[in-house]
Amino acid sequence: MKGRPPEPLTGFDVLAGRAMPDPAAPHPDDLAELPLPDKLREVDLTLRPDRERAVDALELAAYLEADGLNDEGLRDRYGAGGLFAAAEWLYAQRGTGRALVRPRREAPPRFPWELAQRGPLYLLPGLCGLLIAQATPPVTGRAFMFAAAFGWGYSLLIASVRYAEPLGTPGRALRLTLWLGGACGLLGGALSALLFAGQGSADWLWGTAMGGAVALAGSAAGVMLALGERAQVAGAFAPALLLGGMLYVVPGVELALASLAALALFPALLALRVTREPGDLPARLATLRPGLGLAAYGWALAAAFAELSLRLGGWALLPLVLSAGVLEAGVWNAQQGLQYVARQQGSFTLLVRRGAARVLGTALAYALGLLAVFALLAGVRWAWPDLLPSAGAVDPARELGRTALLTVPAFGAALLLSTWLANQRRERWLLAFWLGFGGLLVLGVSPPRLSLLAALALIPPTLLALYDLRSYR
Repeated sequence: MKGRPPEPLTGFDVLAGRAMPDPAAPHPDDLAELPLPDKLREVDLTLRPDRERAVDALELAAYLEADGLNDEGLRDRYGAGGLFAAAEWLYAQRGTGRALVRPRREAPPRFPWELAQRGPLYLLPGLCGLLIAQATPPVTGRAFMFAAAFGWGYSLLIASVRYAEPLGTPGRALRLTLWLGGACGLLGGALSALLFAGQGSADWLWGTAMGGAVALAGSAAGVMLALGERAQVAGAFAPALLLGGMLYVVPGVELALASLAALALFPALLALRVTREPGDLPARLATLRPGLGLAAYGWALAAAFAELSLRLGGWALLPLVLSAGVLEAGVWNAQQGLQYVARQQGSFTLLVRRGAARVLGTALAYALGLLAVFALLAGVRWAWPDLLPSAGAVDPARELGRTALLTVPAFGAALLLSTWLANQRRERWLLAFWLGFGGLLVLGVSPPRLSLLAALALIPPTLLALYDLRSYR
């Protein structure tokens, strides 16, 4: 019709010789470099057996039309430019029409550095508890150790509850974990105080209060971090840190009680605030049952970690504690990398090889990072020998010696592989593994040798898990 603007030419018109090519239009060969739209891949999946024998785009258009896919349907439902445009796009992929076997082009996953701050945030309840314990009766130290070890495994149970409802906030279920964690802390603190010989009723009350406050604060931190509320965690512990710092300078009973109250109250209130949305998960013990295996594995790992700290000293394991967020980010990035490899690789053998390189390479990189931290600390100690002075019976310089240099990187690699395997639901096997690790430490096995053997022993189950396609989800 006169005055009507011409319709844009498609590459199929050029292929069919119906018009001269438009310089601005994409060349048919360029379509092979464009990603196939997701909806059009549905068509590709159903037509693939026939298209493998297609000799040109016209034959492919006939297959599309024979399956009832007309211009209107391909344009409206699948986002193609019509019958011939869809046929040309499907055929142009690698020139054979087999678009399904063409890897989807996408950027590799980036490393989630924002998760690195989770390590110091997890440390806040323990730091507050340590500040309070140094100004209170000795029995509170036992209660604090119990609450800290309890929180390690309990945070895994909280995470399992959180991801049981990935598209919403399971508020009622997470509040149950909050109150249950505080109750377990009270009971554990009371039991720790009772087992501490020669203590009176006042000391028993101090131990009970310490266990309950630290466990409740740790549960609140786990709830907020599971929901991604990192800023809320920092704000929740600010009052307790302030009062604990004052208590460190000017010890006093009233200030210690105020610190304990702030440690228990403010994190719990903010955790209740972020779980206002009730969610679909009911607040029943049956909701927590699937996460009990992960919690038991976490408690076994905490026991092994505590035994290792008794052998090496607390300062030696501090880099491992502070880098807990980096470890979580590494595991997350490794899993995202496995999904990326699965989308890019068509051969199962190459998939396993690249997957193994991804997971084992992440563990090696984490171990080398810990080794670099110890090398830096050794350089600082050599340049400024008085920078790490002796504090009573604990000498940080001695604790950061050759034994820690050999032990902590190997233990870190084992910890990362163990975390990845736990995400693949191997927690029962890992529970027995870390119980055995702690038992061998008690029997006096050398920590460097045992940590290296632990890292090597976790490689075969990691490779075995990579042969399971569910590991690439």
